[in-house]
Amino acid sequence: MRPSTDDDTKKLQGAGLGRELSGTELSELVRSAADWLWESDANHRLSWVSPGFGQASGLDNSRLIGKARVIPGRGAQSEAGDLEEHERLLAAHEPFHDIVHEIAEANPACRWISISGSPRFSDDGVFLGYRGTGRNITPLMRMLRRPLAAALERATLAEAMLDELPNPVFAKDSDLRLVLVNRACAGMLGVRAEHVLGKTAADFSPAPLAARFEESDRQVLETGVDYETEEDFEQPGIGRHRVVRKHRVEADGGRGYVVGTIFDITGLKQREQAADDARKHLVDVLESLPAGVVIYDRDDGYVLANRKMQASLPDLVHTMKPGCSLRDTIEAAHQSGYFRESGFPEIDALYDRDPEAWVDAYLQTYHIKHRVFERRIPDGRWFKAIDTRTEEGLFVGVRVDITELKERERELRAARETAVLADRAKSEFLANMSHEIRTPMNGVLGMAELLTKTELTAKQKTFADIILKSGNALLTIINDILDFSKIDAGHIVLDEAPFHLAEAIEDVATLMSSRAKEKDLELIVRVDPGIAHAVVGDAGRIRQILTNLVGNAVKFTEKGHVLVNVGGAGIEDGRQTLQFSVTDTGIGIPKGKLDQVFDKFSQVDASSTRRHEGTGLGLAITSRLVELMGGRIGVDSVEGRGSTFWFTATFPVAEAPERQPIAPRDVSGARVLVVDDNATNRMILSEQMAHWGFDACAARDVPEGLKVLRAAADLNLPVDCLVVDYQMPIMNGIDMVQAMQRQPALAGIPVVLLTSVDQSLASLGARSPAIAAQLIKPTRSAALLEAIVAAIQGHRADDEADAEASEPPEVRSAEQEQSQAHEADRGDPEAAEGGIDILVAEDNEVNQLVFRQILAETGLRFEIVDNGRRAVAAYSRLQPAMILMDVSMPEMNGLEATKEIRRAEDGQARRVPVIGVTAHALKGDRERCLEAGMDDYLSKPISPRALLDKINLWIGPKVAGMPKSSRRTL
Repeated sequence: MRPSTDDDTKKLQGAGLGRELSGTELSELVRSAADWLWESDANHRLSWVSPGFGQASGLDNSRLIGKARVIPGRGAQSEAGDLEEHERLLAAHEPFHDIVHEIAEANPACRWISISGSPRFSDDGVFLGYRGTGRNITPLMRMLRRPLAAALERATLAEAMLDELPNPVFAKDSDLRLVLVNRACAGMLGVRAEHVLGKTAADFSPAPLAARFEESDRQVLETGVDYETEEDFEQPGIGRHRVVRKHRVEADGGRGYVVGTIFDITGLKQREQAADDARKHLVDVLESLPAGVVIYDRDDGYVLANRKMQASLPDLVHTMKPGCSLRDTIEAAHQSGYFRESGFPEIDALYDRDPEAWVDAYLQTYHIKHRVFERRIPDGRWFKAIDTRTEEGLFVGVRVDITELKERERELRAARETAVLADRAKSEFLANMSHEIRTPMNGVLGMAELLTKTELTAKQKTFADIILKSGNALLTIINDILDFSKIDAGHIVLDEAPFHLAEAIEDVATLMSSRAKEKDLELIVRVDPGIAHAVVGDAGRIRQILTNLVGNAVKFTEKGHVLVNVGGAGIEDGRQTLQFSVTDTGIGIPKGKLDQVFDKFSQVDASSTRRHEGTGLGLAITSRLVELMGGRIGVDSVEGRGSTFWFTATFPVAEAPERQPIAPRDVSGARVLVVDDNATNRMILSEQMAHWGFDACAARDVPEGLKVLRAAADLNLPVDCLVVDYQMPIMNGIDMVQAMQRQPALAGIPVVLLTSVDQSLASLGARSPAIAAQLIKPTRSAALLEAIVAAIQGHRADDEADAEASEPPEVRSAEQEQSQAHEADRGDPEAAEGGIDILVAEDNEVNQLVFRQILAETGLRFEIVDNGRRAVAAYSRLQPAMILMDVSMPEMNGLEATKEIRRAEDGQARRVPVIGVTAHALKGDRERCLEAGMDDYLSKPISPRALLDKINLWIGPKVAGMPKSSRRTL
């Protein structure tokens, strides 16, 4: 709205106002108007502006006067054309109307304004400035700009999206000029996008090529039919192979455009070429194979087959072509009589009865991941089939013609059967002949041995000895031949029965000890304490195998030792696999001969054959016997350093045979000192001592052993027994005994002396009460244990007698009194059919011996088991009147076993007394036993008096048969 003039006043009057407005009224009108008035000076700076501008814009009018130009606000801006036009009019002092400006600093409600103005001149024509009106057009501008802004945003987004595409995109108008290109297209042309717009194909391409482009463009514009072509280019920077697609689009108003997209397919073409090359190579490879190959895709569609496959199956070749399937091949096979015997009986049953069902079922066998089988086809040929389904689902079938191989196998089987029959006939002949020869040989040897015992001259004695020695050598050869012939003829049958393993090993050591002593060799035996004590097997054949191995070891060893070692894995399903080994320090075996040592009639080399007698059958027999037992045999050797022959066998575990009892005294925990110069012996003896429950240490010679004894005595930890080897350097075993006798603190310690076969105490010139036992090496473990226990018992006997004589009167516990009061409620143990008086559960061998000897003197019926699981089983089977239960045992401890027994007693009137036995002697042991369901507690070491008191307490009526010295009044 422009400022009022006289003309305006006249118009107002003509409009019916009828009078002129006063100054006050005019001012009020200006203040209340939504539009505003303004005035500027000659420099176009605002000299006055009405309040309406400040009210609409939120700006302070006073800060604008004299500072702001006609366009109010420091942030004012306008469209480029409007601004330039405005500046031109101001400079020319010409009027302007409805110039639009945007004021950045104004209230958002008054962002856009429209101003009009007229120049002011003085009477003499001097330019004084402008006077005009202003109006807030923000709502109108927003209404007009909103669709425009949205369209602009969409256009910007579309352009950005096009620029992100990797493929060139372009658009041409009806004049075939480019109106749009994306970044990829501009990059393909090698120019900036703004330099492309408005140009034609002729500006970028040779004339013939441009003409071809524009021809397809016109075709699309005129027909509206999409266009696509694949083209090859040599243009630098452009892929050699491209696909161009064009289609027509229409804008508002129906104007048509051509939109094109270009795809670079160079990589695809290269991959296709590579795939074609690979396929050709694959075909070449398949054609070069001596086997037939066929391939089907994951849907069982035919892919390819080489000529070998087609030639192998001429009746099926018509199904090996594109468009056919694996089902077609199987149907043709059925029609031709193939695959009647598929290896799947349930499928074969359908062959004649339901051919279609057979085809369905047989087709499924080709979906197995991998299968190898042999197949005979109707013309008599044999094929080996190898079928595979790959991870991608491809089926690859390989067929190898094995007809000739099958024929050779048939011929070999026939030849082998003939050879086996001939070999068996030979072996039977040898066996019969060996037997016939052996009978008179026994007579010859018997007479020769009797002859040597008569009075003969020296010359006659020499002749008789030669006859005896040669006869024995001949008998050994005959025995070897007889054994090998029996094995070869299949006449050997293992005689399996329970036997004590350690005893069988020690039998061999005892047998071979004299031969070892002749060569001054140490023969050492180690049986792992962790293996089963008794197994089921052919003990005689085990001895025979070990005798052969130990005999060879002694034969080929000039100095050092021979070690027989037996160990094994854990027991599984009642069976244990054991490994036996014989290690020597002899001449060893050359590496090249190791694979021949178990061949029959074989020895290491000719020189050995001449030096050492033998048939060469010993190891062959040994190997065959091990195989007969289902085991393995082998050898490890270093030439010049020795050999280790080993074999394995698996045996059922048996109950250990009853051992001879020893005196009734608990010696577990006794201190034992081993003195031996041989490190292997020390290790084995220490291991045995630990297994038997002794507190053992070892010394490598006599001086060191004496130091240990003196140190133990000084610490008030006296040694209870010594195990001493006689033959040692510097000082021997007798020297040690004599040295101990000269020292009062050591004089009373018992000694178990280990000597060789020909060394008795008399021959050694030494008899001393300190030598409790003399054992011949190799020492049997049971004999050694009993000797040690007896020695310790004898050493402690006097102290025990003194301790018992001075024992104070017994103080009975409340539990014992209560137990006696309820004795009548427990029932007679003899009432149980087949019952026993006492069941002992104890895993330690020494303690088992102690229990056995003590209980044997009472007249009570008892049984000893070695773990908690067997205790539970024995309780159910034997119904004992009382159980002595060791707390710490393997497989199932005593606490767990007692809980199992108490659970089994639920609902029964009878409760068997269970006495806990433990060596822990810790605070709370008694409480743990009672909580587990035990009735009483007995601590180790076990004395006869304490054990008999417990028996007297809990099954008193049964003590009638006990010695009077063991009875106590109830």
